[in-house]
Amino acid sequence: MRVISFSIFKGGTGKTTSSVNTAVALARKGKKVLLVDLDQQASATRYLDLDPEHAPSLYEVYMGAKPAALAVKRTKFGVDMLTSNSLLAAIEEALEPGDELKLAEFLTPLKPTYDFILIDTPPGKAMLAFNGLAAADLIIIPASAERMAVDGVADLISHVQRIMWNKFSLSHQELRILFTMYRATTAHSPAIVANARKIWRDNILTVKIPHSTLFSRSYDAKTPVALLEPKHSGAIAYDVFADWLIKYNDGQVAST
Repeated sequence: MRVISFSIFKGGTGKTTSSVNTAVALARKGKKVLLVDLDQQASATRYLDLDPEHAPSLYEVYMGAKPAALAVKRTKFGVDMLTSNSLLAAIEEALEPGDELKLAEFLTPLKPTYDFILIDTPPGKAMLAFNGLAAADLIIIPASAERMAVDGVADLISHVQRIMWNKFSLSHQELRILFTMYRATTAHSPAIVANARKIWRDNILTVKIPHSTLFSRSYDAKTPVALLEPKHSGAIAYDVFADWLIKYNDGQVAST
């Protein structure tokens, strides 16, 4: 099985959209999936129509009040969740340097139960974001097809390689870049991806998530895109990405 984080320090690039819709796409293919919401805004929790204030949540897990297995909630979309709420802000304040591996420790007993554990990480260089990075076998970097987002990719990769891998012996991790908010009919998006490919080559995934208002409507409806409009290009893109993850998990994708 794989633990996969959706991580980038920049906000607004599609981390939550990607983690939620990928989780549901994998579940619809018969995979056992756990989604971990590490963001105190609890957007992933709300997206899958769960109440952030309904305990237990990750807050109780970090506080030691519940083991992770007893905090898991089932959703009506076939995905299990460790939910978030605003109390994670207190956990963020309490975590200290050296606590980066706490989430990895919490998730270890759950690994035999699932085919995939996906982590929606918060933006910024904060301790919970580092927890999400350190717990992962594969880091997916959702980057909107714009210059500022590409700078954010470089920042995250540099931090992971220079600090996380050296400090915590995580050089087994792999990174892949998933371009989001892609506008195929413009010259800008293809140019951004082409220039990024010159730098990161095969670490850039061939599937691209299109720019669409469907994703906002999907969030408002608390219904993943595959169920809201299954034939939409956005739903198809996440379905293709889920297929790639399954092949990756089965060792059918070459490492880079």
